[in-house]
Amino acid sequence: MPVDERPAFQQVQKQMTDWLRDPDNAPAPAVEARRLAIYRDLFFNNVRDFVENAYPVLKRLLPEEEWSALVRDFFSQHRCESPYFRDISLEFRNWMEAARMEFMATKPWVQELLHYEWMELAAECAETDSTDVTINADGDLLAERPVVRESVWPLVYRWPVHALDPDMLDATSPPELPTFLIVYRDAEDAVRFLQVNALTARLVELLQLNTHHSGSAVLEQLAGEAGFTDAAAFLSAGNDMLADLRRQGIVAGTAFSGNHM
Repeated sequence: MPVDERPAFQQVQKQMTDWLRDPDNAPAPAVEARRLAIYRDLFFNNVRDFVENAYPVLKRLLPEEEWSALVRDFFSQHRCESPYFRDISLEFRNWMEAARMEFMATKPWVQELLHYEWMELAAECAETDSTDVTINADGDLLAERPVVRESVWPLVYRWPVHALDPDMLDATSPPELPTFLIVYRDAEDAVRFLQVNALTARLVELLQLNTHHSGSAVLEQLAGEAGFTDAAAFLSAGNDMLADLRRQGIVAGTAFSGNHM
């Protein structure tokens, strides 16, 4: 057996952390049992709170014993790569995908639900690049270039992650139609979720990629992708979509500068 050459205090620390993670299988350090129990409860409860605050829907949908076992296994088995408390939720999600593949296979909706719930914290903490574009909040969305706020994420899921209920938990295949959602931070930095259709989700993606075209030009591209031949009717409907995105706080307005094509 190799000799542990670490300083004695580091050996004690290692023994302590091994026991805190898995007291049923690791020897307890030479510390009063009452104090050890207090430390373990503090550590475990802290991690559990971060996980449960990030995934309240998953916690609610799973049986209590099953959820508690998952959190305890995560605490015992996983080694977090990030030192930040805010990343515990992502560490849990990554652990579930890597270490609980059989569990995920029997509940195929879990993977997308984990991502959906994690997105709220990700959107809240995301650092976005500031833009030097001057925004006209009341600009003409067709004639000028619409500008999407920096903190906007169009998402598509196979499962209706925003509306899962206990009746769907035993399903092995998702509904025929996917779910399109937009996650964004509004002008007050509040995180919001908006369910949209496929056309609106694609419109937001095109606007995010757009650097100089007018709103009408972007709508013409979208009409071509979707196979619409009545350009005038689509332009009218598209103008309504753009106006609604502005009302929702996803489109900030239009760019003052730049050429429109």
